Amino acid sequence: MKKDGRRGKWLGYILSVLWLFSMGLSGFFFPYFTDNIEFFKIKALHIEGLKTIPSEIVVDEIKKFKNNWLFIDSTTLLKNLNSRTGNSVSSVKIDRVFSSRGVELKIFIEERKPIITVIKDDIVYFFDKDGTVFQSQYMKIAKPLVYTHDIELIKKNFSKLDMLIELTGGNLGEIYITNLNTVAYTEDGLKITMPPIFLLDKRVVEKLTNVFKVYNIDMNTKELDLNMEGLVIIRGGKVK
Repeated sequence: MKKDGRRGKWLGYILSVLWLFSMGLSGFFFPYFTDNIEFFKIKALHIEGLKTIPSEIVVDEIKKFKNNWLFIDSTTLLKNLNSRTGNSVSSVKIDRVFSSRGVELKIFIEERKPIITVIKDDIVYFFDKDGTVFQSQYMKIAKPLVYTHDIELIKKNFSKLDMLIELTGGNLGEIYITNLNTVAYTEDGLKITMPPIFLLDKRVVEKLTNVFKVYNIDMNTKELDLNMEGLVIIRGGKVK
């Protein structure tokens, strides 16, 4: 009985090893076979959604899959595209269409849209509406331009910066952000000095917008200072 038990145990081990070996061989040869079978080759490639990224970059990344539609997935393609384009792609969707010509691949790409451009040490960064930072050599600089010595200062306080831009009606051209204060210039040349970005709140920004509504101040070379608690200092210009 003991010998039969040992024999059965060893037989189980041998069968397990043979199964693992066969799976290893199939995993090794399967990609080779599919790469050389015409059915698995992409017959046509349709790319939609590109705004700034050259289509050649997408084609190059598809070629890395040896034009084999079976092994192309959206997660890997998104990762590879972002590696090439500085994280400027937000999503990728892939559809496989089986036609009389063979398999056609439809790729839907959504690029990130910058709402601000941040410049630090002459390096350009973009931020989208979700506060995601990315870089792209293909996109045009979007206003407002934000100058800072610390990109982390923008990341941590992006919601406050977004609030400032929204409540001022998108009229800001340049913003300078430091640990000491926040200085913004409107497209009309008005200079606005505010507390540091991490101290900005909705009340401060609403106080700024109320100045425009209540005083209707002139837009010729003047400055607003909101650093004083509960006080707005108006320098230059004329009250209409």
